[in-house]
Amino acid sequence: MRKRVLMSVAGAATLSAMLWSPLNAARAEEATIRIGVIGPFTGKSSTDMGESLRGGARVFQSDLNQIGGVLGRKIELIERDDQAKPEVGVAMAKELIEKEKVVAVVGFANTGVALPAAKVFQEAHIPLIISVATGAAITRQFMPPAVPDSYIFRLAASDNLQPVAMLNDAIDKRKLTQIAILHDDSPYGQFGKDSLVAEMQKRKMTPVSIGSFKVGDQDMTTQVMHAKQSGAQIIMLYCLSTEAAMVANSMSKAKVSLPLAGSWTLSQRSFAEMASTNVDGARMPVTFIENDSSRSSSFSLSYLRLNNVKHIPSAVSAAQTYDALRILSLAIMQANSTEPDKIRDALEDMKYEATSTVISRYKKPFSKNDHEAIAQNMVFTGEIRKGRVSFAYREDANSSLMVRTK
Repeated sequence: MRKRVLMSVAGAATLSAMLWSPLNAARAEEATIRIGVIGPFTGKSSTDMGESLRGGARVFQSDLNQIGGVLGRKIELIERDDQAKPEVGVAMAKELIEKEKVVAVVGFANTGVALPAAKVFQEAHIPLIISVATGAAITRQFMPPAVPDSYIFRLAASDNLQPVAMLNDAIDKRKLTQIAILHDDSPYGQFGKDSLVAEMQKRKMTPVSIGSFKVGDQDMTTQVMHAKQSGAQIIMLYCLSTEAAMVANSMSKAKVSLPLAGSWTLSQRSFAEMASTNVDGARMPVTFIENDSSRSSSFSLSYLRLNNVKHIPSAVSAAQTYDALRILSLAIMQANSTEPDKIRDALEDMKYEATSTVISRYKKPFSKNDHEAIAQNMVFTGEIRKGRVSFAYREDANSSLMVRTK
C-alpha cells in the first residue's frame, strides 16, 4: 500500500505543480468545485457499470484533492442515480444543472438514458463527458454543422470503434468469416447490431444469421441453434452482461461449441460469474484490463481500498470515468475558470498532455469536430481465462502502456 501511495504521488507530481500556485493558494478557502457524477447506482446495470463508474470517480476525487484540487479548490462530486431509466436520467440531469449548479458532469452507462439526457446538458451549455455509454448517436447528434458548439464529449470506445475491433480479431486474426449476430432489443443492442452489420458490409460481407432477444430473457437456445444451423463459425453478441451470460449458458446446454465474442460488456465481472466455465475463451474489445501492469494495479488497489470492495465489477467503467475526470480537471485548470463555456473551449483545445491517467496518456483528446477521446488504436482485445479478463495478445499488454495519440 505504501508503494501505491508513492506511485500516486509520483504520477501526480507534474499535475500538482500546474494546479497549485500562490494565486491558487489564496483561493483555497473558496467554495469547492462542484462536478456531477451520474449513472445507474440502483436497478439494472448498477452492480457492474454504475458502481464502477461511481467508484472510479471517487478514486479520482481522492487523488486530486490530496494534491490540493484544481485552481486551489477541492472538487466535490455531486452524485445522482439515473436508475438506468431515460425519464429519471433526464430529471437528474435537470437537477444537477438547476439545483446543484454543477460546472460539468461525467457519467452515464446506458445509451438509452444518455441519448435524451445529453440534450438537457447541451441546451443548458453544461459540458458532459460520457464515460461508459457507447452509442455512437449520443455525441454525433450534436456535432457541427448541425450544432455549432457541442457540449457533449465522450471517453469510451463508441459503437463505431468496437465492431471494427471485433471483426479485426475474428476475421483478420482468427480467419473466422461466417459470423452470426445475436443482440438484445435495447437501444444499445439495436444500435450495436446495426454498427456491426454496417462494418461487415464495408468488407462486402453479411452475417449468416441475426437473432434477437428481450432484456431479461434467460434461455436463448433457439437463437443459438439457429446460428449453428446457419453455418456460423463464431457468435458475436451486442447486449448487456447478464443476457450475454444467458447466451453462453444456452450454448453449453445446446452443446454448441462455437467461439463467442461480444462488445465490451463481456469484460464485466458478472458475465464470468453468471456463466462460470461457459465463458472461457470469450473475447471482447476493451480499453483497460485490471492488474495487468503496475499502473493498473496501482489504480485497482486504490479503488478497492476507497470503495471497500474485493474486486472492481467493471474495470473499464471505473478507469474511463477516472480518466474523464482527469481530463476535465486539466480543462478547468487551463481555462483558469469554472465557467462552462470556457471549460468546453479548453476541452476542444487541450494544451496539456493528460498524464496521471489510467488507460493512456492523452494528447489533444478532443477537437472542435471530434468529441471522442478514444481512438481505434486505443482499443484492444480481451479474453476470459479462468474467469478473469486478460490480454488476448501479449503484445497489446506492452503497447497499452504507450502514449496514444489520435
